[in-house]
Amino acid sequence: MILYSWVAVSGCERTPPGQIGQTEHGRGALGAGEPWPAEPPVAMGITDDRGRAMRAGEETLGSGRAALVIIEVVRPGMAAHTLAPCYVRTGVGWLGRRTPGGDVAWDRFFA
Repeated sequence: MILYSWVAVSGCERTPPGQIGQTEHGRGALGAGEPWPAEPPVAMGITDDRGRAMRAGEETLGSGRAALVIIEVVRPGMAAHTLAPCYVRTGVGWLGRRTPGGDVAWDRFFA
């Protein structure tokens, strides 16, 4: 089962650790490996539909509450030490930011 985890953060457009990759256009999707922002996310969720995750992220960006949305493909897993259920990253994701024209641009990345 493939799921899509999305998180929206505000006030900072820094790169989450280990998430520097190439877009499908060959450019770097994220910044220069700066640390993840210290403030908590303004919105987050899990869905089985990538379009639904993108729409939720676009709504959060459009409201002005977030500066950046990260969507990652995840699968259900189990934590090794506690056997607690969790989501395991697959290494594929999308980074969404508002354009100067007010639209949202999505860049695919591989981590």
